[in-house]
Formats: sequence, C-alpha cells, structure tokens
Amino acid sequence: MSEYSREVALSRLNELLAEELEASIRYLHLGTLVQGIDRLVIQKVLQENHEETVEHAQQVSEKILQVGGTPQPKINLELTGEKCTGIEALQTALLFEQAALDAYKEFLEVVEGSGDVVLEEFARQQVALESEHVSELRMLLGENTVGSE
Repeated sequence: MSEYSREVALSRLNELLAEELEASIRYLHLGTLVQGIDRLVIQKVLQENHEETVEHAQQVSEKILQVGGTPQPKINLELTGEKCTGIEALQTALLFEQAALDAYKEFLEVVEGSGDVVLEEFARQQVALESEHVSELRMLLGENTVGSE
C-alpha cells in the first residue's frame, strides 16, 4: 500500500470500527424496547447480532493494528426510547445490517487492487458475512431474498 492509501484504509477502518461499536449498542438497546408475544425470540436474535458486532469490532481493531494504526473510533449515537414490536425490531436490525454491508463494500473498493491481500480478503469475508446477515433477516421478515442485494 502507498502511504496515501494506507492512511485512507486506516481512516476507513476506524469508521468501520465506530459503526460496529455503534451497532452493538443499538442491538442491546433495541432488545430492551421489544414488546409483544415474540419478545423473547426477537431478543435472542438481537443478542446474537450484538455479540457478532462486538466480534466484528474486535476484528477491525486487529486490522487497524496490523496496518500500523491505532484504533480511534468516533462514536456518534442517539438512541430513542420508543417501544416496538418484534417485526419492527427486525426491520430496524435489517437497516443496521444493510448499512454494515454497504460500508464493507465501500471498504473493499478502497483496498481492492491495492496490493494488501490481507485487507482485501478481510473486506471480502465481511461482505460475505454481512450479505448472509441481510438475507437471514429478510427471511425472518418473509421478504424475497433472491437478487435483492
């Protein structure tokens, strides 16, 4: 990587770290707001998503260190206290996952062809994982997933 692209990659990695940390907090918060008969099932799904976003944040932090940077996420988070149904919670979770998918796709564009095979492979793996998460949530919501990404 050239110095310029290294700095761009580090900046984008720190943005991804912030996004993953924000999502983990959003999942925890969203789980407390779910009301209705499907509350326990939806809370379990949101808890699993929370744990996975924490894992992703740890992975992004490691990539930042490997590139020679320091993790410096800038967290920007506002949470509401509006209660929601299980379906509404899943729809909100789908927005989180779609945003993560879009962010990793953008990161892949940054590192693709840069010569940093490790970061490029990491980006590809994250795009694949986030694509799966989006598909899973769409299935839970009863949405058609074929060709929707």
